[in-house]
Amino acid sequence: MSKKGNVISFNDYKRKKYGLDRPIFSEPVKISIGDPKDPEKKTTFVVVCNFVHDDRQFLALDPVDKEEELYTIVEGVVDRGSLVKVVPIAEHEYPEIEAKFSKIFAQVNTKYEDDNRRSFGLKR
Repeated sequence: MSKKGNVISFNDYKRKKYGLDRPIFSEPVKISIGDPKDPEKKTTFVVVCNFVHDDRQFLALDPVDKEEELYTIVEGVVDRGSLVKVVPIAEHEYPEIEAKFSKIFAQVNTKYEDDNRRSFGLKR
């Protein structure tokens, strides 16, 4: 696996093996998220965009049953390459993550400005 004289970082190996170095979704996908206070209640979202920052997955979610102008952004917790749960982003991290999503959405809006697509925005 390694050439003579090369050192392999176990953390880098683990990140690549479990897919933590790239987004887990390459295109929009529907996910159902349960409410911890009411296990019977689930809400379906479409993952519109996700990216990796500091080995953490961040997702922009669009609720399927509600017509909203803005997307919700959360952190996705991944275990062995699969999404296990989503957690809110800490208040002190929110501006940085929002700026990164805004940059991505600005590129998408510019690319598809002639189409009749909804413009991207974020909400807490």
